[in-house]
Amino acid sequence: MLYLEPSRHVANKDGRTLRTQKLAIIDLDGTLLRRTSSEHSFFRFLLLHGRVGLVRLAAFLGSFAMDAIRFGLRGAIGWNATYLRGETPERVRTWAGEYGAAHLREAVPAGLRERIRRFKADGCRIVLLSGSLQVLAEELREKLGVDIVIGRELEVADGKVTGRRRGVYPYARHKVEALFERVRPEEVDWAGSWAMADRLSDRPVLELVGHPIAVHPTRGLRRHARRKGWEIIG
Repeated sequence: MLYLEPSRHVANKDGRTLRTQKLAIIDLDGTLLRRTSSEHSFFRFLLLHGRVGLVRLAAFLGSFAMDAIRFGLRGAIGWNATYLRGETPERVRTWAGEYGAAHLREAVPAGLRERIRRFKADGCRIVLLSGSLQVLAEELREKLGVDIVIGRELEVADGKVTGRRRGVYPYARHKVEALFERVRPEEVDWAGSWAMADRLSDRPVLELVGHPIAVHPTRGLRRHARRKGWEIIG
C-alpha cells in the first residue's frame, strides 16, 4: 500500500482536482553537498570513529566488488550496504545523529539554505529526494524545514540490518517514480514548482517543473541547462 503525503485536496465545480500544491524538489549529494556524497562521508565518519573495523571493511569491499561485477557499479551503489550489516536500526540512527550533528547539518552552504527558506515562504512544500540513506537525509529535515524526505531504506530482518537496501532506488527516471509514491502528481502545480539538482541523470525531475535549477552542475548538465535557459548556481 502506498503512503501518500497529506496535501490540500481542492476540487472545482465539476469535481476535478485542482493543482494547488507547489513543490521544491531538492537533490542532496552533489547539490546541497558540493562534490561529495552524504553516505561516503558517513562511511568515513564511521571508519574514523571505530564504528566499522577492518574485518567489516574487508567484507564490505569484497561484497561491493561482487555486486559491481554482477549488477554494474550503479547497481552496487544502489543496493549494497553491507558495512552496516548486523547492526540494529536504532544503532544506525544513533550513528546517523552523531554524524549529522558533527558534519551534515552544517555542510549545506548558507546561500542554498536561504534559497530553500524562500521556496518555503513562497508556499512550496520542500521535498528532499535522494538516493542516499533515508536515515541520513532525515538529519536535514529540521535544519532545512523539509516536509517530505525520500531516500533509501535499509532492509531489516530479525531486528538487524541485512546489508541490503529496499524500495525504489531514486536514480534517473526512478527518481520520478519514488516521488510519485509520496505525492499525488495530479494535485501538484508543476509549472509553479522548483527543482534543484547537479547531474544530467536528474533531468526527469528537472523537466517536471517550471523552474529547474542546475546547482554545482556536472559538465553535461551545465551544457544542457544553458541550452534550455535554466538557472545555474555554482
